[in-house]
Amino acid sequence: MFSIDKYFDDIRKLYISSTDVEKQKIEILLEKISNKVETKDINSITKLPNKESLSYELSLISKNAMLMFFHVNQVNAIQELYGIELAHEIVLDKAEQLKEVMSSKNVSIYNISTEKFVVLVKDELAFEKYLSILKYSIFNDVERDIYSCDDGKSIVADFTVGISYGNKYLYDHAYVALQESIINKTNFKIYESNSDSKELQRTSLNRLKVYKSALHEGNIIPYFQPIVDSKDETIMKYEALARIKTPDGEIISPYEFLNTAIEDKTFEFFTRQMTQKVFNIYEKTHVELSMNLTYTNINSPSMVSYLKNRLEKYGGDRMTFEIVETEEIKDYSIVEDFILMVKEYGVKVSIDDFGSGYSNFTNIIKLNIDYIKIDGTLITKLLSDKKVKNIVRGLVDFAKSIDVKTIAEFVSTQELADEVKLMKIDYIQGYSYGQPEPAKYYGLK
Repeated sequence: MFSIDKYFDDIRKLYISSTDVEKQKIEILLEKISNKVETKDINSITKLPNKESLSYELSLISKNAMLMFFHVNQVNAIQELYGIELAHEIVLDKAEQLKEVMSSKNVSIYNISTEKFVVLVKDELAFEKYLSILKYSIFNDVERDIYSCDDGKSIVADFTVGISYGNKYLYDHAYVALQESIINKTNFKIYESNSDSKELQRTSLNRLKVYKSALHEGNIIPYFQPIVDSKDETIMKYEALARIKTPDGEIISPYEFLNTAIEDKTFEFFTRQMTQKVFNIYEKTHVELSMNLTYTNINSPSMVSYLKNRLEKYGGDRMTFEIVETEEIKDYSIVEDFILMVKEYGVKVSIDDFGSGYSNFTNIIKLNIDYIKIDGTLITKLLSDKKVKNIVRGLVDFAKSIDVKTIAEFVSTQELADEVKLMKIDYIQGYSYGQPEPAKYYGLK
């Protein structure tokens, strides 16, 4: 077995018996080894401890600790659009921001990948303090999230955070919380305790039962919401939104069951049922309709074949497919091929939730799309946040530069509608112009 003590003892003996020239060579070699030991656990950009260092630190934890998993939003898109130098500049600034407000004797900061940081708090008495710093310092420091580009435009690179507490599985639990936060478009998410998790599991099982029953009974139904022209407020089209109808007549929104559908591996069958019901209404009317598809749908050859079959039967000149952009698109060539296929049938294509955090501007430009639907969480802040207004204005300018129409969603008041019109957004959707309702409510059936 290899013995580190014997190894150094042999080096010591060799050094003593060596000539001056040989001693110098040994010293240079040992210095190189020393430098490697000192730097192998350090991130090369930020000079913060990296993932290996974090793993070692977590292995030593025996008491309750707090782990905050930071994700810097938009770094990959910024690197694609503006280059690696600006991306690194932003990451360095984020590292400094964390060091300014988080550094102390019982707190360690790690840079575990280009856009990910971890803050580990080992003093249980300081948990509330650092949660407050997160809420009221980091998330309120809006100016720190705005960066200027060489083309004169401003971009936002803020944090999304997952948090966990305990002495086991801290990293994994915080990562799960981070993913939930990204999906739900919240600033941060705290991992649920064991008791909460059990209750969550029971709720999930109940939802699965309701969902599977609805899928089996054909009770996945479309509701419709109008999209109006911002110039004259005439209805341009209706978006089909999935709902579940329970045996007692209750209507359940997609937020209650979509994750269950995806986890249950029946999402394609759910989408097929929804698609057929939308096309049934499409066949009976002369209005334009739109419906959502995900990257998962588009990446499934059997689902794409099914959609092509439906388009062969019903046509597609009044249909728009909205590709949900919050789901990270891994291969844009698959999306590009899908768009080329549906365009043969006259289908229009929209990118949904544009600006939500995964937008890859370079690849979006390559796609033959007709509309960009600006993320609703941005639209709802237009009246209260000047920085968000600048972001939306930039997205609108970007869309106009590539000759693509824009849609604002989540417009719930006349005041917000007026602001959207001032920003020259082409179309508007939201409660101000109509709630999601059954087809017959809008005379579609």
